[in-house]
Amino acid sequence: MKIIYKMLAVSFFTLLINLPSFSVDKKDVIGAWLFDEGKGDVAKDSSGNKNDGKLIASPEWVKNGKFGGCLQYTAAKLHNVRVPVTHSDSLTVAMWANYENLASNNIGLIHIQAGELDGGNPDTKIVGMWVENSSTLWGRIIPSGAGKVNFPKNEKLKADTWYHISMVIDSEKKKATQYVNAKAVGEVEYKGGKLTKFDFANIGRQGSESWDGLLDEVIIFNKAVSTDELKTVMKGIEQNVLLVEATDKLAITWAKVKQ
Repeated sequence: MKIIYKMLAVSFFTLLINLPSFSVDKKDVIGAWLFDEGKGDVAKDSSGNKNDGKLIASPEWVKNGKFGGCLQYTAAKLHNVRVPVTHSDSLTVAMWANYENLASNNIGLIHIQAGELDGGNPDTKIVGMWVENSSTLWGRIIPSGAGKVNFPKNEKLKADTWYHISMVIDSEKKKATQYVNAKAVGEVEYKGGKLTKFDFANIGRQGSESWDGLLDEVIIFNKAVSTDELKTVMKGIEQNVLLVEATDKLAITWAKVKQ
């Protein structure tokens, strides 16, 4: 018993030291795709919600991600990863992105849509983010009954550079905000506070246009996360979001052992 007690104590305090200063609740995660598989045609949802993604047109597994492995996209090959997602009127989409080339049109980061095969039509882009051929970040939401709402084009991104890109959609505050490296770069009014219904997302694509470069650590929340929470997500999903719940369970076990 003493040995078990000591092992639990060491494990608990080791995890405690490595806890993020501002935790993010895993229960708010719709899906998290780390892109660390290294092979196969499935991108596992590491949140435990079983929203596994299907690789379309075979984007390449590579090892030079922001955290571990990642996916290499080529725009000309129409690469993307299609994932099922649960509808929510408040939403946060975040990912690490690094583009290599700008296509003649745009390169897509994400396209959240109503049906599995709805991609390609801009009117189905209920939540979308992409980089224009001018290297400018852009985005769009489609609130229910309100028509398309486009974000301002404020932020230019450099090639061969990792950026943490996110969109936070807040149904209570009736606004949506785009961020780069947890810094707000554009905001729009979210009229009505309800999004048109959606069930799927294409990661690394918007409309008919695919990403060109690397994508890593994609996560979708069913709430509007705070700036502090975004900063935590930036430090790594696995360590700072997915393992927090495991630490909480260990704390409960530790408390029971001490009784």
